[in-house]
Amino acid sequence: MKKERLFYLDFVRAIAVISIVITHFNARFLYLNPPMPEKAVLTTNVGNLYIGDWGVSLFFIISGAALMYIYQEKCDWKLFYKKRFLSIYPMFWIAYIAVFLYSFWENHAVIGGETENWRMIFSVLGFDGLLATNGYATFYLIGEWFLGVIILMYIIFPLLLKILRHSPILLLGITMLCYLLGIFACSRISYPVVPATVLFIRLPEIVFGMFFVKQHWNVDWKVALGGMIVIIANWFLKPSFSSSVQTTYVGIASSLVLVFIANLVKCSCVTYICSVLSKYSYAIFLVHHVIIANMMQKFDLIHMSKMHSYILFLTIGCVIAFFSWLLYQFHDFVMREWKKMWAKTN
Repeated sequence: MKKERLFYLDFVRAIAVISIVITHFNARFLYLNPPMPEKAVLTTNVGNLYIGDWGVSLFFIISGAALMYIYQEKCDWKLFYKKRFLSIYPMFWIAYIAVFLYSFWENHAVIGGETENWRMIFSVLGFDGLLATNGYATFYLIGEWFLGVIILMYIIFPLLLKILRHSPILLLGITMLCYLLGIFACSRISYPVVPATVLFIRLPEIVFGMFFVKQHWNVDWKVALGGMIVIIANWFLKPSFSSSVQTTYVGIASSLVLVFIANLVKCSCVTYICSVLSKYSYAIFLVHHVIIANMMQKFDLIHMSKMHSYILFLTIGCVIAFFSWLLYQFHDFVMREWKKMWAKTN
């Protein structure tokens, strides 16, 4: 039986999607010489976190919650991995091939330059963005580092679920141990690793989402107020310790506030918008960065007014919406045809 959709999952995911799109749009102004953050859309910072880190934290939390909601009663490992494989790779490969061909046509060269051909395997597996972010040469084009960590999360989720069912306290202990080891290792090793991309450091967010659903936690105004106090305090105090640690507790506090807000704004119109954004979130994630980069390079950002930056953002948003829809529909068509062919041969 198909489970009822939980509005707060769609709402938080929609906020996360929008924040990630805003992040990569605003980044073009932040990396100008000189930087022009005053032209950024809405904000570049939430609770003393870069808005991209904030949005990704919400994604991890909501991913843990969504998986727990679906599989808390029963999780057949083989069916789980099959479903996760089909939910990630076909659409990723379609988008990658399309962008690869576009890049070849636009630049008259294969992306990657002198990169060894065998490293294309990392693109096939969806880990090219994760490795590229940590300084390893790949044929990275789409997906961001986030995709690689999500794949790793899917790999270990059945194990996390099994431990949670057996002993929630044990899972909390393992999570905190891995988290502390991850923070310590990233601060000590000489090779430059981006802490935000390390699965161990993202475990508290994933596990929090799982616990939230398993325990049927309700977010009343007191809990939401506490979460808001954490966010505001971190925003004004601007602590100097690890941004990864700040991301963990500010992300969790933000998710609680957003769950509470979801209960306040729930109506047919908002529910529909959030469900659409949630439905196309993966497609948006795959195409948005390429579209933003290619469109914004055609504009004189230095002399652009703030009003024009908002107009450009809305224009790019429409283009992202169109290509996300196109990718989603083409992926659906390919999968339907593949299933028909598979049925005929079996």
